[in-house]
Amino acid sequence: MMAMGRRTGSALWKKTVQANEKESFTHRLSGPAESTPCTDGKHVYFYFGNYGLVALNFDGSMAWERILSKPRSGMGTGTSPILHEGLLILNRDSTDDPCILALDTETGEEVWKHPRIGYNSSHASPFIWKNKVRTELVIAGTRSLVSLEPKPGKLIWKVEDTNGSPCTSPVATPDRLFFASWSANNANSREKLEAHFDDELEITDEEMNDSELFFNRFDKNGDGSLVRDEMPKSRAKDVFKWLDQDDNEIWEQDEFEILTRPPGRGRNIMVAINPGGSGILNETDYISWEWRKHLPYVASPLISENRVYLVKSMGLISCLNTETGAPFYSGQRTGEKGEYFSSPILADGKLVICSNNGTVFLLKDGDKFEILASNSLNEEIIATPAVVDNTLFIRSTDTLWAFKKP
Repeated sequence: MMAMGRRTGSALWKKTVQANEKESFTHRLSGPAESTPCTDGKHVYFYFGNYGLVALNFDGSMAWERILSKPRSGMGTGTSPILHEGLLILNRDSTDDPCILALDTETGEEVWKHPRIGYNSSHASPFIWKNKVRTELVIAGTRSLVSLEPKPGKLIWKVEDTNGSPCTSPVATPDRLFFASWSANNANSREKLEAHFDDELEITDEEMNDSELFFNRFDKNGDGSLVRDEMPKSRAKDVFKWLDQDDNEIWEQDEFEILTRPPGRGRNIMVAINPGGSGILNETDYISWEWRKHLPYVASPLISENRVYLVKSMGLISCLNTETGAPFYSGQRTGEKGEYFSSPILADGKLVICSNNGTVFLLKDGDKFEILASNSLNEEIIATPAVVDNTLFIRSTDTLWAFKKP
């Protein structure tokens, strides 16, 4: 945990906590510090997957801490804590005790706890929706999007049969909430293979049905299997440990089925939800519209006026009408492939979109797709940028950047 001066970039203080045990991750970029801190102006709150919650004063001294059991997911924590009226709210789905946990910000004591039996996979952060009817706490979980009363956590409504392992969080206006999420588990075999390698790989039907033919593309030494170094730069290389089911550091042909098995329960889908509903909202007028193309994996949507933007892996950008769901444009390419973990933001009337490879794109905020500028920082970018005091902050692998007009 670090604090840095916004105007100078100099370190103000640094503090560490020591976990009792290490986590094991299946993605090379996963780690215990995946979550974004938050502050209420009194304390700064940090969440570490293998440790728990830590509240620090602004001088770096400890206010309180709450030790929590580590998540079960090999992809890490993902979800970040949020604040609402004296509560620190945390999604604890991917743990031995799945729940939504609300703590007192002053003491760290539990205020309420909403059990989530069956919610065993979620990396989505909670979201406070202040709509024209009421204030709701909306959280994506295993195959459902759920709304709770912020106090005391009572269920309001649920949209069922959504993504089985969501990473994105909802976004909203007072009139409508939007949730869009994609995962490989809910994709068909061809889409799953393309997502792990390249959507321009042109996989043949023969390769889909014969692992030997597919492996021959990358098998440099001809031994019929693949090691990490033989893999092309791709999601498959990043999650090699997940593909290697027997954990022998070799991806063998009999393990190919993990990318060709039928989709699991749940849907890759975007839903637009009107306020005021209760109970199960599926097949009701509270579902305003749905969309199923070019859905984001990790990057949450972005709203600007009557437009909602989606950023998908491989650099695919879509812009939909918030009222109707009709596309202004869909699947336009930035020209840089790879992952897009960072969520898009608005800065100075432009969209800021960061690729995992380190390129920062500025897009026109409008009905037509237009790239205004692109610049490489030459380091990987995982975190979402932030704007404070008319300054754009971007965190890359080893550097914190601050951009401001003179």
